[in-house]
Amino acid sequence: MRRLIKLEWMLEESVPVVSFIQRQHYSLMNSTFTYQTEVFFDELDGLGMLHHTRYLLHLERAQQQFFQELLGVADFNSERDEDIFVVVHNVEARFRQAFTVPGPIAVDYQIERVRSSGVTMRFTVRHPQDSSVVYCDGNRTVCKLSSKTHQPTPWTDEFQAAMKAY
Repeated sequence: MRRLIKLEWMLEESVPVVSFIQRQHYSLMNSTFTYQTEVFFDELDGLGMLHHTRYLLHLERAQQQFFQELLGVADFNSERDEDIFVVVHNVEARFRQAFTVPGPIAVDYQIERVRSSGVTMRFTVRHPQDSSVVYCDGNRTVCKLSSKTHQPTPWTDEFQAAMKAY
């Protein structure tokens, strides 16, 4: 339970942050990262709709590609790139329209708010050619952890700069 409390301290505005981390946060809505992915037949539930838990899998894959782009790397290596060692703190999802036919979907991410060790991103899961067809949207917050201590730790200066520039 302690770990959850510390994550709350890092991410909530109204609770003091642990003293060794400077509070920094900013809001961004400059650009949209789009990840094209494929939904397969086995991801549909008994009603023939994309099961709600599968949206999270596609969000995770999109975040990996987004972070790789921000870092300028071609693979996911937490030993080399410490800023990809994150845990999901919060997901708010609104399911707008059922996805019922296997095939392509698009996941859009926009950086909404960055803190010293957390980032909240707005997401939209939509039809890849018609952005007015939205299947799911919401917000997702992740917290960066130290790979050694598994405690919240600040983003590197380079990664913060990449998020600001995006």
